Amino acid sequence: MELTDVAEQSSIGRNKPLIVANWKMNMTLQEARAFFGQLKDASSEHCDVVCCPPYPLLYPLRELMQQAGIALGAQNIHEKSKGAHTGEVHGELLFEIGCSHVIIGHSERRAAGETDEQIAAKVQQAIAHSLIPIVCVGETQLQREMGLTKEIIRTQVESALAGVSDGHDKFIIAYEPVWAIGTGKTALPSDAQNIHRDIRQLLTEKKGSGFANEVPILYGGSVSASNIKELCAREDIDGALVGGASLQVNSFEAILTALK
Repeated sequence: MELTDVAEQSSIGRNKPLIVANWKMNMTLQEARAFFGQLKDASSEHCDVVCCPPYPLLYPLRELMQQAGIALGAQNIHEKSKGAHTGEVHGELLFEIGCSHVIIGHSERRAAGETDEQIAAKVQQAIAHSLIPIVCVGETQLQREMGLTKEIIRTQVESALAGVSDGHDKFIIAYEPVWAIGTGKTALPSDAQNIHRDIRQLLTEKKGSGFANEVPILYGGSVSASNIKELCAREDIDGALVGGASLQVNSFEAILTALK
């Protein structure tokens, strides 16, 4: 993939819903090729699509994804640009192999010990290498029960924004209530909208309305074809970060079809 192709894929804003598929540690190369062999052209006037496979699949899948109209994203990035960091991958390499997006701060990474400071550094590295960061924020069940949702999300968003220089607006936030991930539970669209509205107000407070109005805010947490349309109908819900439902062609296509 030429770098110009990456640049074209990076022009994603709020004009239409954005669907980001997070495959996590799933799919072999054979399974992934079969997936894209069955998937109809995902490019659409109704939504934009990014897929984030495991690291070893990024380069082998880039042409198939480009043909399907899907932007290539990574699931993580290291906070340093090079050095003695065994097992890590830096932003320049991700961009070089064709990535345009990268997920940062997923709750599963936070649960493994990733800190707000590391996430801010990763955002900075992503931007430095022309990658669009998809920053995940969200509260646990316990934090929700304690009434700490707004406080937790504010802290996470403010920390991530520390890695964003003034004048930069290629930035995505994904609100993923941890209690809803992979549980079959999902926030009510009205509740999700309230959180998304609060996030956008915070973006306005910290970076100005121009920045806030350009940043897509996605919802993640047991997203399916049955709830995607109602979620995306809300003013501040600009798409979804999809996990399990993105691993099967039928369920993923159903989500894309529901947005037509």
